[in-house]
Amino acid sequence: MIDRIIIDNFATIESLSFDPGEAFNVITGETGAGKSVLVTAVSTVLGDRADTSMVRTGADKAFIQIAGTKNGEEVIISREILASGKSVSKLNGEMVTLSQLRDFCSDWVDIHGQYDNQQILDPDNHIHITDRYHGDKILPELEKLQALYSDYKQAQKEYDDLLKAEATAKEQQDYYNYEFNYIDSLGLTPGEDEELKDKLSLIKNSANIYSAVHNSYEMLYGMENSVLSELGRVTGELSSVESYSESIASMASETNEVYYSLQDIAERLRDMQGSLTFSEADMDMISERLSAIEDAKRKYNKNIDEILAYRDELSARLDLIQNFDAEKTRLSGIAHSKYAALEEQAAHVSEIRHIIASSLQTAMERELSDLEFANSEFKIDIKKAEEIGPYGFDKVEFLISTNPGEPLMPLTRIASGGEISRIMLAFKHIIGESDSVETMIFDEIDTGISGKAALVVGKKLSEIAKHRQILSVTHLPQIAAYGDDNFLITKSIDDAKAFTDINHLDAEGKVRMIATLFSGSDDGESALEAAKELIESAK
Repeated sequence: MIDRIIIDNFATIESLSFDPGEAFNVITGETGAGKSVLVTAVSTVLGDRADTSMVRTGADKAFIQIAGTKNGEEVIISREILASGKSVSKLNGEMVTLSQLRDFCSDWVDIHGQYDNQQILDPDNHIHITDRYHGDKILPELEKLQALYSDYKQAQKEYDDLLKAEATAKEQQDYYNYEFNYIDSLGLTPGEDEELKDKLSLIKNSANIYSAVHNSYEMLYGMENSVLSELGRVTGELSSVESYSESIASMASETNEVYYSLQDIAERLRDMQGSLTFSEADMDMISERLSAIEDAKRKYNKNIDEILAYRDELSARLDLIQNFDAEKTRLSGIAHSKYAALEEQAAHVSEIRHIIASSLQTAMERELSDLEFANSEFKIDIKKAEEIGPYGFDKVEFLISTNPGEPLMPLTRIASGGEISRIMLAFKHIIGESDSVETMIFDEIDTGISGKAALVVGKKLSEIAKHRQILSVTHLPQIAAYGDDNFLITKSIDDAKAFTDINHLDAEGKVRMIATLFSGSDDGESALEAAKELIESAK
C-alpha cells in the first residue's frame, strides 16, 4: 500500500505531502481545487505519460514520489519531469524505464477514472476483463495459445509467400530458362579470363619472344664459340691444375656447377622454341572467347565467380518452379498441423474461459445486488468467432438488464452514467480481489449518482477497504461519510499564482467538510446535524 505521497512543482501544486491511511481514504475539495491534479500526479509517478506542461510555471522540474510497501517489502518510486522535456523514473533508487515501472506497479496500485467507464463499454475489452478474473488459471494457457498462434501465422505466411512466388516465378520461367541457358552455354570456369589474357599477350608478342629464345639458345649452345663450349674449356683448364691449389679446385667446382646450370637453361630454351608455334587462328579464337566473357561480365555487371553463382541461383529457382506442387504440399501440411494444435489449445482456453465467465457472472450478480440493482440480471455472452486469434476463438460481450421484465442488453445500451459507474465498481471489486491489488484509487467514482445510490457506493468502497487500501476522490457527502481518513484539498491565489494544499481532517473537520458538501457552508446548524447523522449511519 501507499504510505506517503510527495508532490513538488506539479501543475498548481508547489509543495504537497500527505500520508494516506491503511483503509478508506476520502479526498474532497471544491471544483478546481486540484483533486484531479493530485490523481494525475500519482498516475504520472506510476508510469503514465508526462509532458512539460505538467511542470509548474517558473520551475525547472516537477518531482513526485511515492513510498509504501508491496508484498511486505518497502518501495520508493520517484519521477522527475524536467522543463526541458526529459523525464527520469527511479525504483528504490535505481533508474528504470516507464515500461519496467508500469509492469512493477500493475499489480500494486490500480487507478480508476472516467476513461475506465469507456473501456467497459467497449465489447473488445470484455474478453480481457473476463480473463483477468482468476487470471492465474487462464493466463498460462493463453501464453501457450499465443505461442501456437504465432507459429501458425508464420507457417501460413510461408505457404502464402510460396503461392505468390509461384505466380511470379511462372511468369518469369521463360526468362530464367533463357538466362540459365545463356550462362551455361558459355562454359565458364573460374579465373578463365585472366588465363586467356596471358595467352593472348604471348601470342601478340610471339615474334619477339621466339627471337629472344632462339638467339639465347644459339649463344648458349648452338654457335661454334657458344657460351657453353667456351665455359667447358675454362672448366677443363681449371680442372687440370686443381690439384695444386685448394682455391683453384674451389673455382673449378663452381665453374662446373655454372656449366651444368647453363646447360639446363639451354635445354629448356630449346624445348620452348618447339612450343612457340602460335597462329593467327589461335589469336582469333582466344580473342573471340575473351570477347564473349567480357560481354557476359558487362551484361550482369559481375565477375566470372558471381556470374556462376547467379547461374546456380537461376537453377535453384527453376528447380523450385518444377517442384512447387511438392513444396506447396509440404508447407500446407505444416500449416494444417500447426492450426490443428492451435485449434485444440483454443478449445481448451475456451473451456477455461467459460468456467471463469460463469463464476464472474455469479459474482457480478451478487455485487450488483449489493449496489442496489434490484432484480438485475447480468450475463457474459460467449460466442464462437469465425477465426482463431491470439486470444482464441471466443467473442465475449457483457449483457445486463437493470429493470425487471427488460431483456438483456449490451452494456453500451445503458443510458445512466451512474449505473455504469456502479457496474465498473463491481468489476473493480471482484477483479481487484482476484488480482490482489494492494491499493485502489478511484477518481470521482460517484459521477452520475446521488442519494441512496451514493450511500450504496460509499458502503461498497468501505467494504473493499477492509481488505485493501482505497483512495477515493469524491464530491458526495454520502461517500465522504464512510471515510476512515478524510483529506481536504484547497486552492489559494497569491501573487496571481495558484497554490494547492491538502490537509488531514480530524473528526470535527470531517463533520464541517461534509456539511459544506451538503449546503456549501460549514456553519449552518442543519447542515452540521445532517453531516453528523450521515457519519453516524455510516459506522
